[in-house]
Amino acid sequence: MNANRFVFNKVNPTPNTVRPLADFLKEQEMILDKLVRVIDSEFKALKERDMAQLNALSMQKSDLMVKLQSNDQRIKLHPDVATLKTDFADEVGRIKAKMNQCKFRNETNGRLITMCMQSVNKLQALFVGVRDSLTRNMTYSSKGTASARGPVRLSVVA
Repeated sequence: MNANRFVFNKVNPTPNTVRPLADFLKEQEMILDKLVRVIDSEFKALKERDMAQLNALSMQKSDLMVKLQSNDQRIKLHPDVATLKTDFADEVGRIKAKMNQCKFRNETNGRLITMCMQSVNKLQALFVGVRDSLTRNMTYSSKGTASARGPVRLSVVA
């Protein structure tokens, strides 16, 4: 009956090694460098109105932001986190500067997107106005967007 018994074999556990904090900081810088390049490419695509490229860049930016946040959490939970203010003060300063650079450039892209949307809305309103001059039937939606509904042909009775 001993053959049917399950025996637990002792396994030597692998030592729980923690990556050095410097590795996480280098990784954070590399992610930020990639993010700067993606944001710059996004700006260029916005200026050139390359909508096909914008979607891919948006996905890349989102992935990098998730990686950045995940890495930041690992840094916060690192046993040597207290050394960030002393031993790694220069690296942290560079990382914060790159973060601010990314934030500024991303806000610039956001303003450019807003301007593009306003431009499209003005153009649409212009087209609606031209169409309305033919239809004389302009209405507004609950959001204030102008639209013209009704017959496209003029009906003149002499």
